[in-house]
Amino acid sequence: MSVKQIVLRGAPYERGLSYGRTCRDEILISLDSYRRLFRKERNVTWEQARAIAGRFLPYIEGRYDAYLAEMRGIAEGAGLEFEDILALNCRTEILYSAVKGTEKSPDECSAFSAVAPAARPGSVLAGQTWDYTVAQREALIIARLPEEKDIPARLLFLEAGMIGGMGVNAAGLALTLNALDTEGSAPGVPLRIRMRSVLDCRDINAAYIAAAGTPIPFAASLIITHRDGVSLNLELDPSGCDVLIPEDGLLVHTNHFLGPRMVLTHPHDKLASTYCRLQTLKQSLKSRKDLSAGDIEEFFRDHRGIPVSVCRHCNPHLTGEDHLDDCQTNFAFVADLKKGIVRFVPGNPCEGDFVTLPVAL
Repeated sequence: MSVKQIVLRGAPYERGLSYGRTCRDEILISLDSYRRLFRKERNVTWEQARAIAGRFLPYIEGRYDAYLAEMRGIAEGAGLEFEDILALNCRTEILYSAVKGTEKSPDECSAFSAVAPAARPGSVLAGQTWDYTVAQREALIIARLPEEKDIPARLLFLEAGMIGGMGVNAAGLALTLNALDTEGSAPGVPLRIRMRSVLDCRDINAAYIAAAGTPIPFAASLIITHRDGVSLNLELDPSGCDVLIPEDGLLVHTNHFLGPRMVLTHPHDKLASTYCRLQTLKQSLKSRKDLSAGDIEEFFRDHRGIPVSVCRHCNPHLTGEDHLDDCQTNFAFVADLKKGIVRFVPGNPCEGDFVTLPVAL
């Protein structure tokens, strides 16, 4: 499996234009995928999805005008309308919280951060698996944005058409994501916009403010790690934020709440896999004092509890739309922030080799 890699230079609209032109095929896959998911999971048409996304514009305008210009450029380059790209960038809010009555649970990712004393001396590690629909594997792209003024160079793992996702920047910040369930919805800054703003930061304090300083419509767990050896796990929902710090140098998160306040205010009727994957990772990582990127690569291949294991596999018996919408591990990455190394594998980690990616070209 190969993943398209792009470099986006210039002013926001110009880099969006390049993005849209270069990744039009992948963006159309995203559109088809979410058109189907919105209908299937939420009984929401694409036009309704565009209207829902429009409700978040007041929370993007002003503070994030550069991101809006980038999205307009993507739309122009791909031959689409701005509202289509906005809907893709609000896909989390549309799927999980913008309309009440869903029974859909968050998809399954396993994320971690390892600093001293868990990480090998001279290493600061962060990374995750991205477990999501089969269809979106073909919509994955890797984008690099060069340094601009006070914004460091960034390496972003994106679903085509979106401007924010997991990634690493040249200032030594890494960002991972776990979706979390929440009831109802609230106004606020969409998750993908928020994630992009975190990776536009140079230090962990600014990144914390970017992540937690504005209301969020939907619950999420973000782990922010800096090469200085500090790491914060933010559990965010419309009511606020719980912050977890490493225990013995380790943070591990899957798809349920762990924070002392959040755990008391959210239900615990999730699928067992989120608890099993957390157990698996803790068993593998806890009490270690010498973790390296290579160790994490092996742990991401773990099949305990398969198919809903850390290395997640789809149901081989499903066909058609059910197969396309089933969940699997679509990529994994491990960053060693002190060394400035990002190790990446497309698809299931058990089926491929991790390769080294530069943050900036």
